[in-house]
Amino acid sequence: MKCGPKLTPAIMVIRMKPLPRRHRIAHLRALIRQQPARSIRREELVALLCDEMWVRSGEETRAM
Repeated sequence: MKCGPKLTPAIMVIRMKPLPRRHRIAHLRALIRQQPARSIRREELVALLCDEMWVRSGEETRAM
């Protein structure tokens, strides 16, 4: 597997946008598990996950 530079959270949001909400959440959780406990990247990913779970839940409900 090829290891390139890590994507910034802003780029990750753009790249994951086409995925269904549940896949974005699962992907973020998997990435969080791979990071060291007190890393800055982990905190950024946790913040993205919180945004995805709370802010977007209202948007998804109205879309149905």
